[in-house]
Amino acid sequence: MLLYQFRKGTNPRRVIIYLAEKGIDVPRYELDYENDEHRSPSYLNVNPSGRAPTLVTDSGLAITDSAAIVEYLEECHPDRPMIGTDRASRARVRSLERLGSDLVARGQLWLWNRTAAFPAKEPNPSNETADRAHRYVSELLDVLEREIEENQFLAGDRPTVADCTAFTIFQTARERFDLPFGQGHPRLDAWYKRFRARPSADY
Repeated sequence: MLLYQFRKGTNPRRVIIYLAEKGIDVPRYELDYENDEHRSPSYLNVNPSGRAPTLVTDSGLAITDSAAIVEYLEECHPDRPMIGTDRASRARVRSLERLGSDLVARGQLWLWNRTAAFPAKEPNPSNETADRAHRYVSELLDVLEREIEENQFLAGDRPTVADCTAFTIFQTARERFDLPFGQGHPRLDAWYKRFRARPSADY
């Protein structure tokens, strides 16, 4: 088994944080994004989309989506489940995780237009597009602010895959780009700071 990753990438971090929370040791290869290794013929042969992460299983299967990688690993390591313990809790975690996935997608669109750091994704960043995307981001932040209630974590009193997913876009915006993200949502801001203190969140 081998995980191709980019340590600071938003989607790879979903898997990286999950592995740390579960205590799973997987061999890893750090892609050199600065020199476009993710677009090299050898990596495109593994993942034709040229994105990270990719998990190549012992059987040679290449799993090229971060959520699918986490679900695969969760099935391989069912102890200390992070996707719920019964039908109701699994449904709740999956619901929040999908909200987190939508937040990542909308947040990335915002970042592509709010900064000039993603020319391959957005060669002509637009403030108008960034402002529109921010409204869509805020809609989901409002929902998560209500859903977390007074819980320590998004789905209750212990971390789940929902936390691993949503946390990544907060961290990317706040730490990589020093941009505000979720500070106007006090429960989520407190949640972010609590989760950031966990060893799994370290870069």
